[in-house]
Amino acid sequence: MKKRILFIHQHYFPEMAGTARRTKELAEGLYIKGHICTVLTSYPRIFRSIPGYKASDFEIINGVRVFRLKTHFEVKINVLFRMISYLIFFIKSALWMYKYRKKFDLAISIAPLASGMCGALAQKYFKLPHHFDVPDILPDLGISAGMIRNKLLIKVLYNIERWVYDNSTTISAITEGQVKNIEKKGVNSDKIYLFPDWVDVEFFLINAKKHNQLIHDQINKHNRYKIISFIGNIGALQGVESFLDLARLLNDDAQLKYKFLFIGDGIMLDTLQKRVKKEQILNVEFIGRVPRELVPSYMNQSDILVANYLNNPYMDICIPGKTYEYLVSNRPILIGSRGESAKLVQKFNAGIAVEPMNPHEMKKAIYTILQNPKLFEIDLEKFISLYKIDAIIEDYNNMIIKKYSLNQEK
Repeated sequence: MKKRILFIHQHYFPEMAGTARRTKELAEGLYIKGHICTVLTSYPRIFRSIPGYKASDFEIINGVRVFRLKTHFEVKINVLFRMISYLIFFIKSALWMYKYRKKFDLAISIAPLASGMCGALAQKYFKLPHHFDVPDILPDLGISAGMIRNKLLIKVLYNIERWVYDNSTTISAITEGQVKNIEKKGVNSDKIYLFPDWVDVEFFLINAKKHNQLIHDQINKHNRYKIISFIGNIGALQGVESFLDLARLLNDDAQLKYKFLFIGDGIMLDTLQKRVKKEQILNVEFIGRVPRELVPSYMNQSDILVANYLNNPYMDICIPGKTYEYLVSNRPILIGSRGESAKLVQKFNAGIAVEPMNPHEMKKAIYTILQNPKLFEIDLEKFISLYKIDAIIEDYNNMIIKKYSLNQEK
């Protein structure tokens, strides 16, 4: 049953946000299932990585072999540099895969398209079966974020997207809305699977207790404040500036003693910091990047955890990965969403969903939660049974066994 699986994704540990985390946990999960797992990736972006980690060309991390390619660009908000970085990764990956193509039985690429192109190339020209994992649908995501506007480029990217789908034996998405999005683009539903995001329950529960006192003493030693926290990627899609508008509204109430914490990093961090300084917005603190093992305690010490998406129809079919981690922390959630994210929070009675980017509705929700926190106690056992990492990795492994004839050794 053991197979040699090549994972292709431009971002990997020590990056631990979004798709980098998904790739790491998927590779390590399938390694535990008995497969030989190799990751082809690039050098990590400093602003998205665990502080102090020194990556090298080749590493073995928790049993997974990791090969890194240099793309020469620190990709942030510049779309041109981002595209060039993806192109360099695609070219270097293609050359690398051609050289080592006979050493693998299956390729799994994780979106964005540059990684998917590598996997599709491997299937079409190197005869290496390919599964395309799609936590983010491109170019739809880039268009929604306002990062891709050129009509010709958009047309080219949609053609590339379809070419990747056509050269994938199987495809998976993380929400029902994303599955429907792919089906509407003419992809056969028989090759599409739903594998939602997951949460490493054991990691979160252990570390929430282990570092609880440390984080409490750091952010709220004398219990003077209500702690409202945004944790994760401070990016363009998250509409994070609406939280500063929310902070200004909350500051109008002198009776409410609170801290609004931004924990993480991203392309919008500098913009937020400058605005807070310029407008002298009170009670906002930027914690920055923290070791991942401290994240559960930051969640545990928060009175409310907040998330938001841009007010855009595409974002309605997305769920931020941190939402699952918010849920397992069992703290009340305020989310700016009217789509799949809102449904997930409401399904488990975990908090309140409001219109995206609406600070006035957010303010009302904040007061509702603070006045009635016990109204939002989720069915944690049910949530864990559906979204724990072990269960979803098992489903993923079963798909591989069924679709890729793992019982037939080469």
